[in-house]
Amino acid sequence: MRETLLELFKKTGKPHRLEEILRRFGLEKREAKAYLKALVREGLLEKKGSQYFLPNRVQGPISLHRDGYGFVRLPEKDLFIPPGYTGEAWPDDLVEARVMPPGRDGRPWGVVERVLKRARERLVGTLDFRKGYAVLLPDEPGLPELRLLPEGLHGLKRGSRIVVKVHYHRRPYGEFLEYLGEGDAPETETEAVIAKYGLRAEFPEEVLKEAEAIPLEIPEAELRRRQDFRHLRVFTIDGVDAKDFDDAIHLEVLPTGYRVGVHIADVSHYVKEGSPLDQEALQRGTSVYLPGRVLPMLPERLSNGVCSLKPHEDRLVLSVLVDLDQELHIQRVRFAEGVIRSVARLTYTEVEAFAEGFGLPEEHAFLAQDLKELLDLTQRLRQKRLEAGSLDFSFPEVKVEVENGTLHLIPQEEPRARSLIEELMLLANQVVAEHLVKKGLPGLFRVHEEPLEEAYGKLRTALARLGYALPEKLSAKALQRVLLEAKGRPEEPVVANLVLRSLRLARYAAENLGHFGLAMEHYLHFTSPIRRYPDLVVHRVLKAILRRSLTPAKKARWQETFPAIAEQASEMERKAEAAERELTKYYMAKWAELHLGERFRGKVTGVASFGAFVMLRNGVEGLVRLEALGPYTYSEEALALLGPKGKRIRLGDEMEVVIAAANPRLRQIDFLPYREEVHKEEARAKPARGKEAKEVAMRKVVGPPKDRNRDDRPERATVNTVYFGEWTPKDEGPVHRPAETRTRRRRRRR
Repeated sequence: MRETLLELFKKTGKPHRLEEILRRFGLEKREAKAYLKALVREGLLEKKGSQYFLPNRVQGPISLHRDGYGFVRLPEKDLFIPPGYTGEAWPDDLVEARVMPPGRDGRPWGVVERVLKRARERLVGTLDFRKGYAVLLPDEPGLPELRLLPEGLHGLKRGSRIVVKVHYHRRPYGEFLEYLGEGDAPETETEAVIAKYGLRAEFPEEVLKEAEAIPLEIPEAELRRRQDFRHLRVFTIDGVDAKDFDDAIHLEVLPTGYRVGVHIADVSHYVKEGSPLDQEALQRGTSVYLPGRVLPMLPERLSNGVCSLKPHEDRLVLSVLVDLDQELHIQRVRFAEGVIRSVARLTYTEVEAFAEGFGLPEEHAFLAQDLKELLDLTQRLRQKRLEAGSLDFSFPEVKVEVENGTLHLIPQEEPRARSLIEELMLLANQVVAEHLVKKGLPGLFRVHEEPLEEAYGKLRTALARLGYALPEKLSAKALQRVLLEAKGRPEEPVVANLVLRSLRLARYAAENLGHFGLAMEHYLHFTSPIRRYPDLVVHRVLKAILRRSLTPAKKARWQETFPAIAEQASEMERKAEAAERELTKYYMAKWAELHLGERFRGKVTGVASFGAFVMLRNGVEGLVRLEALGPYTYSEEALALLGPKGKRIRLGDEMEVVIAAANPRLRQIDFLPYREEVHKEEARAKPARGKEAKEVAMRKVVGPPKDRNRDDRPERATVNTVYFGEWTPKDEGPVHRPAETRTRRRRRRR
């Protein structure tokens, strides 16, 4: 009866009196009151006067402040949790909170009633000993010290970096799992980041065995079964350091227009659904590109071997052939299981040089006409996309390369070459999504919903302070117009970041919800199955249609399992992005350590009540604290720091700074404003001598290493990838700074 009563309240959603309960269910008064009292006692119902009703509860991740209060993050408006009412929650735990009536300030507040899901199963930190107990000092600020079980700690010294499993009881404790190293050496820090985000560094033995059993040669029967594209000029364009080529292209000029071929590595031919390889790929979700280290989704035999579209070697592909007329309207789309033999491996650097009027290397000169046509065609495709309302973010892109412990920050300047490939990949992704929707097939879609009303309102207010107007009604075209208006102006990056922060996260979903940022009704990821699991899933669906093997049972099974796969892929993508960003910040702080006292020019990227954030031209960002600036005060209305005699520091302003301090462990860099008269005095100080000075001089490098063969460069991660939405939690105070996002990396992720 308790469940029946509770179901009544959930179904009607309104309060009920005792008398109504008695009439509806024919219960004795004493019996009904006993049931209702038990439900109230368990917190499942509440009573006010003579009415019983469901408590007003919300669910969401919680942010906690060091002063004891917190906020439950909700889609519309965050719920304030006062000190003493956060329960046993830790930062970012998923909690359920009861919404309380507004207090004297007129605002509702909440009480955390239970933790639904812990954000952390494992913790990384430093080992310490207190009063005979071993404790973990977590790397993450805001987390409590954790008492440890003694097992496994024998022989470890104070200061060791370790990983522990967290046991959440009345008093949480930790269980030793892994020793990482000492201090904050780059190798130790990399292992710490991998452990913190639960990334998978090594492949299980059974997965490696399955990969090694895959033959390198393609059976003749399989080649005959597929459409043969080996007679066409199919080629790849990737970064100079790329090793896994999962997309190739070709162009045919037709009497009425063009035929564009996008050929994607047929990973699904080798990775069978439900196999150990497939299960491991699902767990990983995506390849992770850390500075100096890559954690691939698939073992190297596949990712850099049989699946990689290497030049002059036969490779199996899933191809999309799109016929376009002279105005670039789609006339026909065809899909095929095919085989290609890439005629050349081009780099973005070569293609960009060609776009600027230089010739191709002699061995690739035969592709000059194809490239000329493709550069023109893709620029026109891009223009059509922008006119439809697709948002275009132009952020500076910087690659992070680590060589023998030395950090190189390399500006990325190949816009036309990268745009060529991106437009063709967007086209392929779009037509595949349209095909699945038209056929009523299950799929994993890349969705990007409209900004929330509150976020759009805040954006309108912020842009109005900078002199840009948005209509009351949300419009992608209006956002694109503002981005175009700001182009070339000092505040361009600020406007772009404000727009970016107003957007929701792009994610994977089993239902087609459209892509607001790209202004596309149908969109998914199809073009990178070597490094993204959702692309592999879409390949399986498309091949089932091509082979006419999609049975009702298989369709029903996919419809049932795809929502969980979408959630897993989205979660792993978030973790990968956070790990890449965090380790990049660490290396940037290490770079700053080597340049202490040096002077650089940068731009103000954020202002707050405690100072100004400044980004250097190489992507390194630091804080100029308010006390270092002088008598400035923060003005939220002006989005600026206001100083004496009309001086102001605004978003987008240039500022010369000196690197004052760096803390790699905390990922923090402090700047000081450059003042010539002060630094003339400091220049007279005694310089470093001997071995120490020589070592510092050798390691202070910005730019690519000299005399290195392009293909021998280690893998790189990229700073500042443009991503729809932001991963980081909301700011605790009124800090108006752009999200820590990054422009498109070599690994395209729209």
